[in-house]
Amino acid sequence: MKFMGYTDEELNYIYDKNDGYCWHCGKKLAWKNYGKTSERGAWEVDHSRPCVRGGTDYLRNLGPSCIECNRSKGDLTSKEYKRYL
Repeated sequence: MKFMGYTDEELNYIYDKNDGYCWHCGKKLAWKNYGKTSERGAWEVDHSRPCVRGGTDYLRNLGPSCIECNRSKGDLTSKEYKRYL
């Protein structure tokens, strides 16, 4: 099954990459709340290097992010955003 362009296997890999925590702020994410903006622990797939800055959709460039971090990160790289936090 595909969720927002990702297979279950890809989402599992991305979610497990950081043990189910947002890779920016460390908030615990809920696997079942992927893409559900109003739910506790909601999360999205984040590009460490945004596509607009030369990033790719390869799994090594993707990680789990709470919706708040992902949307406030904008076109910053993960490294730049962590300095902002």
